[in-house]
Amino acid sequence: MRKPFMLISVLPITVHISHDTDTASNRIGGIPEKYAFKNKVLRSICFVLFLLSIGLNSAFAQVRNAAGLVVDENGQPLIGVQIKLEGTTTGVITDVDGNFSINAKKGDILLFSYVGYEPQRITYKGEKILAIKMLPNTELLDEVVVIGYGKQKKNSVVSSINAIGPKELAVSSNRNLTNSLAGQVPGLIAVQRSGEPGYDNSEFWIRGVSSFKGGTNPLVLVDGVPRNMQDIEPDEIESFTLLKDAAATAVYGAEGANGVILITSKRGNSQKPKISLRAESTLLTPTRLPKFMNSVETLDLYNEALNNEGTASIRTAEEIAMYGPGADRDLYPDTDWLKEMLREHTYNMRYTLNVRGGSERARYFVSGAFYQENGIFKEGKKNEYDNNIGLKRYNLRSNIDFDATKTTLVKVDISGQYLQTNYPGTSTNTIFNSMCRTPSYLMPAEYSDGTIAGHPRPSGNRVNPYNLLMNSGYAKEWRTSIQSKLEVDQKLDFITKGLNWKGLISFDADMKYIAKRTKTPTQYLATGRDENGGLQFKKVVEGSDVLTEKLENSSNKKIYFETSFNYNRTFAQKHDVTAMVLYMQKETQYHNNALPYRKQGLVGRATYGYDGRYFIEGNFGYTGSETFAKGYRFGFFPAMGLAWYISNEPFYPEVLKKVVNKLKFRFSIGRTGNDDTGGDRFLYRGTMKQDNGGYDLGFSDTGGMGGIGNGITEARFEAPYLSWEIEEKKNYGIDLGLFDNRIDLQVDYFNNKRKSILLQRNTVSNVTGFQQMPWQNFGIVKNHGVDASLTLNQKIGQVNLSARGNFTFARNEIIEYDQVPQVYPWLEKRGTRLNSNKLYIAEGLYTYDDFIINGEGLNRTYELKPGVVSGLSSGVRPGDIKYKDLNGDGKIDSNDQKEDVGNPTVPEVVYGFGFNAEWKGFYAGIFFQGAGNTSTVLGTGADATFFPFQWGVEESAVRSVVADRWTEQNPSQNVMFPRMHSNNFQNNTVASTWWLRDASFLRLKNIELGYNFDKKLLKKLNIEALRFYVQGNNLCVWDHIKMWDPEQGNSNGGFPYPLNRTFTFGLDFTF
Repeated sequence: MRKPFMLISVLPITVHISHDTDTASNRIGGIPEKYAFKNKVLRSICFVLFLLSIGLNSAFAQVRNAAGLVVDENGQPLIGVQIKLEGTTTGVITDVDGNFSINAKKGDILLFSYVGYEPQRITYKGEKILAIKMLPNTELLDEVVVIGYGKQKKNSVVSSINAIGPKELAVSSNRNLTNSLAGQVPGLIAVQRSGEPGYDNSEFWIRGVSSFKGGTNPLVLVDGVPRNMQDIEPDEIESFTLLKDAAATAVYGAEGANGVILITSKRGNSQKPKISLRAESTLLTPTRLPKFMNSVETLDLYNEALNNEGTASIRTAEEIAMYGPGADRDLYPDTDWLKEMLREHTYNMRYTLNVRGGSERARYFVSGAFYQENGIFKEGKKNEYDNNIGLKRYNLRSNIDFDATKTTLVKVDISGQYLQTNYPGTSTNTIFNSMCRTPSYLMPAEYSDGTIAGHPRPSGNRVNPYNLLMNSGYAKEWRTSIQSKLEVDQKLDFITKGLNWKGLISFDADMKYIAKRTKTPTQYLATGRDENGGLQFKKVVEGSDVLTEKLENSSNKKIYFETSFNYNRTFAQKHDVTAMVLYMQKETQYHNNALPYRKQGLVGRATYGYDGRYFIEGNFGYTGSETFAKGYRFGFFPAMGLAWYISNEPFYPEVLKKVVNKLKFRFSIGRTGNDDTGGDRFLYRGTMKQDNGGYDLGFSDTGGMGGIGNGITEARFEAPYLSWEIEEKKNYGIDLGLFDNRIDLQVDYFNNKRKSILLQRNTVSNVTGFQQMPWQNFGIVKNHGVDASLTLNQKIGQVNLSARGNFTFARNEIIEYDQVPQVYPWLEKRGTRLNSNKLYIAEGLYTYDDFIINGEGLNRTYELKPGVVSGLSSGVRPGDIKYKDLNGDGKIDSNDQKEDVGNPTVPEVVYGFGFNAEWKGFYAGIFFQGAGNTSTVLGTGADATFFPFQWGVEESAVRSVVADRWTEQNPSQNVMFPRMHSNNFQNNTVASTWWLRDASFLRLKNIELGYNFDKKLLKKLNIEALRFYVQGNNLCVWDHIKMWDPEQGNSNGGFPYPLNRTFTFGLDFTF
C-alpha cells in the first residue's frame, strides 16, 4: 500500500505549481526543469490521477509522504541534507539531485540540517511537495581565522590556533594591550611585574619558556607587518590570534619558534557611515602596599638585634620613648614615607572615536583616541614643575580599501601614536627602593618650617626619599610612531580561476626624545631648637636649585616588503585546494647602529580538503638572517598538518550527533627557528683585546721582542658555524561541539624540543689553549604540556547565558647544558627546569638543645654540640636557620645547594574563566584569572630590602611582618623571621627554602555591569546604540604571599611600582 500512495502523492506536483501562491517555484525562485511538466496531455493525466487519489488518501488517517527538493542559496540541489521528524528517530537524507521523501502528518515538525548552513524548522501542513532553500551559516561556513600570511576557513584548520575579539580585550581599562591578555587565550602565559605608566609591559610567552639563552618573546604582527602592540587602542582591533604549533608558525621560519601573535585591525564596509564614541573615566588605587614599623618599633627591634649578638643597646628605653606619640617630629621623626609620597588614588581618562562605512567601490575605517593616565606620586607644592608620573597618548588610524577595478583591490593603511610622558628626576625604582631603605626615625620628609631635610650621614643610598621625588627635578619624554602600509590584491582569474597576486610594502618610523632636568638641593639636619623655639640646622648636603639639562634622542625606521601568489579553488563542490608562494624581506635601521638589521625569506603553503571531512596541509619557511656567517645564514623550516572532521562522515551515528555534533581531530609536526640567540649581534666573529694576561708583540715605544704581560689577548673565539636555535614541534588536537555547538571545547597536547641553543662551552679542556671558551649551538630544552578552551552558550527564556574558560600547562626540562660534571647529582642542571630556584634546604631553626651554653646575659657563649651541622656563617645561635647537610660532610657550603627547588618563577599553569548574562538590555559579566606551579624566594636580588637591617640600621625601613619572628620569649619554629641581627647575617639571608613561597594566585580580574538602551527609543533620537557600563579590574586576589601583589614576584624586594585596582565608568554611543 505504500508504493501506490507515494506515486499518487508525488505526481500531482503541477497542480500546486499552477494554482497555489505559496508554491515551490515561488519559494525557491525556480525549480529545475525536471519538475516542470510542459506536456499538456501529461498535465491532464496528472490531474485525473490527483482526483482519484483523494479517496485513497483518506484511508491512511492523515499519514502522507512529504516529498520535495532542497537547494542552496543559488538554487543548486544539495546532497546529504538531513531531514528528521522532531521528537523521533525517523530521518532521511537528500539524494544526489537534492530530492527527499519522508512519512509525516499534518502538524509534524521537520528539521533540516546541513554542515555550514542555517538549520531550518518547518511545520508540515500537508503539502504534496516541499521546496526548501538552505541559507549559509556565515558564522560556521564563512567563519575564517587569521593564519600566517592569510586567512583560512575555520572548519579546515589543521593547526593549533586560538583567537579572541575586541569584546574580550575590552575587559580591561588598561592603556597597555599586553596587560589585557592574562587568562584570555589558551597557550599564552602573561605576567605583569610593574604598574608604572609607560613601563608596565607584561612579559608573555606562548606555551612557556624553551630557551635559557635566546629570546623567548613571540613574534607580533599587526595587519601582517612586524610591529609592537602595547600602544594599540583596543577599539581598533578586529581580532587577536595566537599561532602555537609548527603547522601555524613554520611559515615564519627563523622567527616562529616562540609562537606568533597576529593582530588584525578593523576595516570599512559597504554601509552608511557609523560613528562610534566611547568615553571612560577610571579611578585607580594600588592593589597592595607594604606596611612598615614606626620609629619606636624599629629602634626597639634594633636593640633586640644587638642584644642577640651579645652587644649592649645603643638607645635607652627613655630615648626611644621620645619618638612616641606627641613627640617633636622635627627632632624625633616618625615618618610614614608612603603617606608622605603616595596618593590613595588617582585617575585615568579615555576617549575613542571610530567612523566606519563606505560604498561598493570604497570602504573606510577611521579611528582616533586619547588616553591620559596619572601616577600615584604626590606633587611638590613648591615646585614650578610636575614631579608626578603622567602619560598622555594620542592614537590615529585610517584603513581604506577601494576597488581600483573589478579585479583589483587596493588597501592603504596609515596609523600613528604620540606619547608624552612625565617622570620625576629620579627613577621610580630608585624612589621605591629608597622608601624601603630609609627608617622612619632618621628624618622627616621636610621640616615644619619648609626646610629641606637631609640624611644625617648622606652617601650612596643614604638619602631622603622625599627629596628624590619632590626635589630632584623632572624628565619628559616624547615619542612619535608612524606606521604605513600599501597593499594590492589582484585577481588573476583570466589565467586560472582562483589565482590572485598580492603585494605589500610598509614603512614605519619611531622617534623618541627625552629631556632630563635634574638637581640636588641643599639639605639640612635639625640639631635642636634655640631659646625661641626655632629650629637649629647644620648643612649636610651642599647643592643647588638650578636644574641641569640632559638631552637624549633615538629613532629607528623599518621597511617591510612582501609579494605572493595565492590560489584558492573548489572542484566538484568537494575538493578544496589552496596554495601560496611568498617572498618577504625587511630591514630595520637604528640611528645609533651603522649597519641595519636585515632578513629575507621564501614561504610556501599547500592545503587540500575533501568534502569537509579530510584536510592536509604542508608549509615551509626558508629564512635568511645577516646575524650569522656566510654559509649559515639560511635555514629551511618545514611543517605539515592533518585533520579529520569525523562528525561530517556519513557513518557518524545520528544518536551521537544529538550530543556531539562536532568532532574533529588534528595533528601537526614540523620545525621552526629562533635567530634571537641572545648573544652579540655578530657573535661568529672573533675579537681581540688588550689585557694584562696577553702577549706584548713588541710594538710598544720601548721596543723589545715581546712577551707575556700587558698586551694582546683573545676576547672572543671565532665561531663561523653559529646559527639559529631550532625547535621541533608536535601537536595533537581535538575540537568538540556539543548540543548544537552550545558547548565548544578545544584541547591540544604539545611536545616540543628546542635544540642548538647558544651557549659558551664549559667542558672544553684547558689543554686546548683557549683563553676564552668558544660559543656553540649546543643546548637542548624539552617543553611539553596541554592547553584548552571551553565556551558555553545557553538561552533560558529571555536570559542569555554564556561562560568561557581556558587552561594552559607548560613544563620544560633542560636536556643539555654543557655543565662541568658535578660531584653531587643535586647540583646538575640537566633535568631541571628553566627559571627554577637553586636553594639551600632549611630544616628549621637552631634550638638551645643544639648548643653548649656558657655564661649569662650578654656574655653568654654558644658552641655547637658534636654532630650538629655548622651554619653558613660563623656565630650561629638559637633562632638562626639550620640547613640540611646534603653531602654529609658536617658543614654547610655551596655543595649543599639544590637545583630546581619549588617551582619556576614563570608560572607553569595559567587559567582564566568567566560568566556573562544578558536580560532585556541589562548585562553582567565576571572574569577570573589565575596562575599556578610558580614560586618566589623572598628577599633575593642585588637591591633587596626585605630583611631587617641587612644594610645597617640607617638603611632599613623594617616591615611590620617582622613582628612574626623568633625571640627568646617566643622560641618557636613556626615563625616567619629567624633571630634578628644588626646587619646582613648571611646564614639567615641566603636563598633557601625558608624564604621560598608559593606564588600561585587567583585574581578577580574583572566585573562589568551595564545597560544597552532600547533601540526603538534611541531610533527617535537618531542614535543606533547607547551603552552605559561600570567596570572593576584587579578587585581582589587570593594568594599565599599577602605582603605584596603575588604577580610582581620578588622584584625590588617586593616593592616596585604597584599594580592598580581600577573602577571605570563608561558610555558607548553609535550614531
